[in-house]
Amino acid sequence: MSEVIARLVVQQGPEPGTSFLLTADVIRIGRTAGNDIVISDPEMSRQHAQLVRQADNYAIQDLGSTNGTFVNYQRVTGLTLLSHGDVIAFGEAVTLAYWDESATDSQPVPPPVLHEQRPKAVPPPRQPAASSPPPVSFAEPAAEASPVQPPLTAEEYEARLAARRRRLLIGCGVSVLLLICLCVGSLFFLDGYQQGRLLYCGGLRPFWELVLGPFGFNPVCP
Repeated sequence: MSEVIARLVVQQGPEPGTSFLLTADVIRIGRTAGNDIVISDPEMSRQHAQLVRQADNYAIQDLGSTNGTFVNYQRVTGLTLLSHGDVIAFGEAVTLAYWDESATDSQPVPPPVLHEQRPKAVPPPRQPAASSPPPVSFAEPAAEASPVQPPLTAEEYEARLAARRRRLLIGCGVSVLLLICLCVGSLFFLDGYQQGRLLYCGGLRPFWELVLGPFGFNPVCP
């Protein structure tokens, strides 16, 4: 049987105070039953993170989770070595403490408290005046947490990029078609206006003679 060198103690999340003994070389942590440590919470991914044994200690690594893995409130980007008393968070709702057995002299580990709340002093009740109405307190509505959007997969990103390209090509094609229709309409209008004098007898006459000259182009100009 492998020697216990560390443990994780749940601080916040399902079943606070639960202790997980760490003995294996690689320990998977996630929401589904196939993991070595199962934490059933919506903040957890199916395979959220893993612990890797290194000599007499462990390091933690995120496995591409949606809500991230944090050590002492810093997001884990690679294999991060743990120390006694480190705070490990999965998302915002699950928090655990890392306890090194050698640092605690193998004594029973009580559930550590990360955020100790001191009792607030309660002032004596004030006696309201007889003529004044009792005070009315209004509770502010709690702000709704914005849902975390999962990152796009490579297939979804390529599909959105292809749709954007199609819309751009369609828009360019429609613009070119409208420009051609406008030019053709203008030519027809100028060809019929004053028998084409404005079109053929102005500064563009050399151009028309070059283009339409072989076809007998001979406009009547004043």
